[in-house]
Amino acid sequence: MTTGIIIGLMAIVLIIVVVYRKRIVIGQTNHVPADWPKITDIEPDSAVSFGYKCVWFAVRTDNKNRLAEVFALKDIFDCNWKIGIDRAYNDAVFITPTIDNWTLAVGWGLPYDDGENGIEKVKDALQTLSKEFGEAQFFCTHRVSEYHCWMKAANGDIVRIYNFLGEAGGNTRVEGKPTEFEQTLKLANTLSDEAKDPKYFDDKDLIWPDEDLVMQIAGHWSIDPTQLEFRQDIMPGLGLLGRR
Repeated sequence: MTTGIIIGLMAIVLIIVVVYRKRIVIGQTNHVPADWPKITDIEPDSAVSFGYKCVWFAVRTDNKNRLAEVFALKDIFDCNWKIGIDRAYNDAVFITPTIDNWTLAVGWGLPYDDGENGIEKVKDALQTLSKEFGEAQFFCTHRVSEYHCWMKAANGDIVRIYNFLGEAGGNTRVEGKPTEFEQTLKLANTLSDEAKDPKYFDDKDLIWPDEDLVMQIAGHWSIDPTQLEFRQDIMPGLGLLGRR
């Protein structure tokens, strides 16, 4: 066998190894695990809107595989928007294709304020993500309990928390300086010194948080997920679906 043929074969083997390694992420497979029921015909599709009665992180990165690692997802496989968002509303986590330099991790399988040190788990996740990627955000809203939350971290530090639970009577956590868009609002803060005066609640100019305000905050900070299906600049694609 000539030297040229040997070198050629070695080059082919090297290319195969490189391509293979690029496709593999810890715990990821291109096949749906057997215990994921009724998931078939996974083809790239257009973006699907979400947001109401949901929880998600927005991270300034285009590396969805790394996000899956940070969130310690398992049973990961390539998944389209339709199936991914549907499963995210249950106990799974869908990591979307990148949009405007942001990647969204959505689903009730993510950390959220579940009353068991949940807010601290969210803070830990945001600090970890923002330390690696520069900026990370968290959003959650559920109209039944009137729970509305937005949080932001930059370079490993929490810079803003606004947490409101209507069924508990108001805010449960408010930290950091209001961001630029928030400063345009007279946003209610039941933990403030002003709220100690009963007349505070008579102010008709106060803005009380609701699910639509959460979407507005998300849109000003990064991505409004309720508008995804209406955007013409998002190409059909695949994200990742997994669970924690």
